[in-house]
Amino acid sequence: MIITISITSFIVGFVIGALVTRNNVDEVNKIVEDAQDLAEKAQAELAEYKAKQKKTTKSRAKKTVK
Repeated sequence: MIITISITSFIVGFVIGALVTRNNVDEVNKIVEDAQDLAEKAQAELAEYKAKQKKTTKSRAKKTVK
């Protein structure tokens, strides 16, 4: 009984999600593009941050060794 209700709920949720997405395809595509742009910017900032951290770490290591 519980398994049947769970499977039915999953199927109904999937169908409703598909219908909502289908009706809002343009908005969903815009959100996806924005997310991709933000992800690219975040990757660039992360690479820049890592580069700065490596430079700082190396200079500190040399000072503490002396």
